[in-house]
Amino acid sequence: MKKNVRVLLREIFADILFFASLLSIDVSFRIIYEENNAGLLPSSAAFWASFFWCLLLVGISVAMPRVIRMIYTIGITLIFSVLALVHAVMDSFFGQYMSFSSVMFADDGAGYFEWSYFDVKSSLIVVLCICLVSSIGAAILIPRYNKHNRTPLICGFVAVALGVSGTVITVNETFKNDFGGIVWNSAKSHADYYDDFSDYRLCMHMCGLYHYTFRDAYISTGLKDTVDRMTNRSRINELNEFYSSRVIDPDNEMTGVFKGKDLILIQLESIDSWMVNDVAMPTLSALREESVDFTGFYAPKYLWAATFSSENAVNTGMITPMNSSKMAYFTETSYPDSLPKLFREAGYSANSYHRSNRDMYNRGEIHEAWGYEKYNSSGDMALSDGDMDSTIIEAYEMITPDSPYLSFIITYTGHGPYTAEGKPVIKHEEYIRSKFKDKQEDEYVWALCHAYETDLFVKNLYESLEAEGRLENTVLFFYTDHYDHYVTTEGLLEECKGTDDTNLMGNVPCFMYTKGIEPQKVDKVISTYDILPTLVNLFDLDCDGRYYLGNDAFSSEGGYVIFRDMSWYDGETYFNIKKDKPNEFSRKRSEEIEERLDACWDSIKFNYFEGK
Repeated sequence: MKKNVRVLLREIFADILFFASLLSIDVSFRIIYEENNAGLLPSSAAFWASFFWCLLLVGISVAMPRVIRMIYTIGITLIFSVLALVHAVMDSFFGQYMSFSSVMFADDGAGYFEWSYFDVKSSLIVVLCICLVSSIGAAILIPRYNKHNRTPLICGFVAVALGVSGTVITVNETFKNDFGGIVWNSAKSHADYYDDFSDYRLCMHMCGLYHYTFRDAYISTGLKDTVDRMTNRSRINELNEFYSSRVIDPDNEMTGVFKGKDLILIQLESIDSWMVNDVAMPTLSALREESVDFTGFYAPKYLWAATFSSENAVNTGMITPMNSSKMAYFTETSYPDSLPKLFREAGYSANSYHRSNRDMYNRGEIHEAWGYEKYNSSGDMALSDGDMDSTIIEAYEMITPDSPYLSFIITYTGHGPYTAEGKPVIKHEEYIRSKFKDKQEDEYVWALCHAYETDLFVKNLYESLEAEGRLENTVLFFYTDHYDHYVTTEGLLEECKGTDDTNLMGNVPCFMYTKGIEPQKVDKVISTYDILPTLVNLFDLDCDGRYYLGNDAFSSEGGYVIFRDMSWYDGETYFNIKKDKPNEFSRKRSEEIEERLDACWDSIKFNYFEGK
């Protein structure tokens, strides 16, 4: 009898320790990283979601043989401890939590790993260590499996049943009706945010670590897309109606002004507004003064890989669903009005150029799926040093073939991290420090060294085109892929950008130059997804633009940037979706944005353009 009591007590204590470990990981993570009153503190629903998930995970283990159960107990705790740590790391750098959809970009990120980028709160590390020790203790306490004792099996079954039903009720009812502490300021309700799963921070604090993980897997693997296609067949008809009703950008004074000219489209890696000056980037700065300068240009980071996010938006005129980045969205989805396809239909050759190999983000396959004849890496271009932008000029003959042509170039050297050992720093530090004696912070100087190396490429390109008499027939279109988020010195980036709002930091250079063009400043707010419809108008390409997310920069339509968190800015009103209370104007604008985004995302998910 005493033996049975001891076994029962060990079973109870083991389950309690395991349950407490799991619940502590989730609750502690959400409290430590809670912000904007969104989470456990204002809402009991958020706590009960975690409670029932922990009950479910513990109940599953009860019927297992002792060794397997011990492995499961420690393994589950370890897995979710690691996930919590990864979320914390991603939050410190990206301001968002990790999603399984970001895995396709992981190889590139690993290549630029720098400890200074990551700032994990020590309190979380302490909690995770305690939970791991507790789970080991729970595993040790697990008694041997006794097939004659049905009590654990019954308790396990009850725990699983309660866990499943409690999770369903909590998520499907409570969260979708009243999630405390959050003011819902757009046309979207909190149920919409949960369904879209595009704001990872919000969904984590709504649902908890366990539900977040399983829902993220459900979406990122494409299962949700499959279910949506099977259960919402009427969506195609709705998309037909939406696109047929769209207001088309009318012709304007800029329509066809570059028709027949060559285009060199240059995506500048991390070249931020504060870098473009007559000392650190003299050539780019001079060209900007003689250009049509889009001073209201913003480059939000829609995907985990911010560089690829921009090149995708510029080449397709769309942004992929922000809750996933499946490779099929880029390689199997049809984009008949993509940038290279339209230029090739107009008789142009079209090729892309970048330092990275074809496998990085699978660019080789993706660029060719967009319509480029070939994606050319530094190896294909035979560059002497692909890490240094100045060497791109070695591929000048390849980049400037017989007219007409489109050459899409992505620079590289602006990429961080910025360290004393960086090649651009070794090469240019003495010069940059001599010119910026009033601002000697190491990372500031080092970043400008990287920018100066990029400027050398622009200088070489400009001089080569001028020497051959090709400037009159060539349009140089420059835009930056994202603000320079590689700067990690506390307060430095905020000082350089004049704001601590990461959305507004996205205001970066974008301008176009051709010899003889009349310089002007265009202050209309545009974004990366507006560049393609703008080029369509400038080069008078055969496309009416109805399928693009954005609008021509010279039209009266559009005129706002959509940020990743669904906030927006139109040059006068910055509507922060998590802080500002809506009025009639902001609600109407949010509805328009959400309608456009839903159509854009569903067109990609349903491969709407296939066969068009």
